[in-house]
Amino acid sequence: MLVPKWSKTRRCLLYFPRLIDERGVKRLYSLGHTSKKVAREYEERVKREIAERKMFPERFFPRMLFRDFVPEYLRKHASKKRSYRDYLSIAKKLVGFFGELFLHEINRYQVETYYSSRIISGGVYMVNREIAILKGIFTKAIEWGFLSVNPVKGFKMEKEKPRLRFLRTWEVSKLINACGKTPRALYLRPMVIIDLNTGLRKEELLSLRWEHMDLERNVLKVEDGKGGYTRYVPINETVRGQMAKLLENKRGDFVFHDSYGRRLKDVKRSYWSAVERAGLSDVRFHDLRRTFGTMCVLMNVPPKTLQKWMGTSP
Repeated sequence: MLVPKWSKTRRCLLYFPRLIDERGVKRLYSLGHTSKKVAREYEERVKREIAERKMFPERFFPRMLFRDFVPEYLRKHASKKRSYRDYLSIAKKLVGFFGELFLHEINRYQVETYYSSRIISGGVYMVNREIAILKGIFTKAIEWGFLSVNPVKGFKMEKEKPRLRFLRTWEVSKLINACGKTPRALYLRPMVIIDLNTGLRKEELLSLRWEHMDLERNVLKVEDGKGGYTRYVPINETVRGQMAKLLENKRGDFVFHDSYGRRLKDVKRSYWSAVERAGLSDVRFHDLRRTFGTMCVLMNVPPKTLQKWMGTSP
């Protein structure tokens, strides 16, 4: 039957179908229309769908909202990733856009709309990362039986321009001096110096434990680096000196820790404050790793050796 309801926002009478679904529950369907004829046609279509779901339940997928599925995805899949914090941040943006839609309602047009709106405010790299995670969410939805088609499959993203930023000698000096003026982040200066001399990724640096340091052989062990591989990186006298200072205030297993000896979660705020104090622009933390690679090339380190040190593909 059709239920008439007055809409305060639209200031008119709308007709809503009220039907008993395949589970025997009486429901008021959300599509309201001013035309009784159109509402009646919609009611007949829903009746047919209910009858078909009753007769052929294997043809239909469970209805789940995007905002309800994402926490399951994060808990069962993304929580195993080293970049879990990035997943959480990106998932929040995706839920803000797609949250109120059912998984099966999201199509290529809506994905294109999200991409075009985000590309204006965010960089190409970040938005491409968001789309990659969105694709992964739908892939898992298919595997877990909530969907049959991935709307992101085959989606063409804009090409990312390779970043060529590395620090010059005077920029390195200014950044290190600025890092030393942060009393609440005493770990920042040695962290920046060590990264400039080892080329570790930020997560690898934050996960570094004292047991990974071999000061007798002058190497450090990167355990479960990107791709799940373990590698060894040589350390020089500069790194040894910084490690000796850090040993004086050692607390717990991690080389870089808070006042309680716990692993640091991130250094984003303290790092960007130091960059601002140094008067530098467009210097990301990853640029320290890029600077190390550039210096190695200038010192004629063989490419294959450098690839092993930095844990990159040939």
